[in-house]
Amino acid sequence: MYHHYAQIDKNGYIVGISHLSGEMYKPNMIQIDEDFDPTNKKWNGASWESYTPPEPPEPEPTQLARMEAQMNKTQDEIRQEGADSVMEELVKRGLIV
Repeated sequence: MYHHYAQIDKNGYIVGISHLSGEMYKPNMIQIDEDFDPTNKKWNGASWESYTPPEPPEPEPTQLARMEAQMNKTQDEIRQEGADSVMEELVKRGLIV
């Protein structure tokens, strides 16, 4: 016979499920039923409550994606970026107002 526990972090979110041969008495180990569904559950100190997880952030583009984007620029875009960079430097040095 196994004892089933949800291991929680300091905020009550489940970080693991354990199936142990003996009983466990730790504040971060909450005893659960064998068929407990841990999806989107949080321990509030007395019972389980459901929550909606936040949307994951947009992933950062990979180095390959950034390189491909640079390679796909038109000659006009590249010339304009160069001109903008030169103008910015001239303004910074006070040569153009």
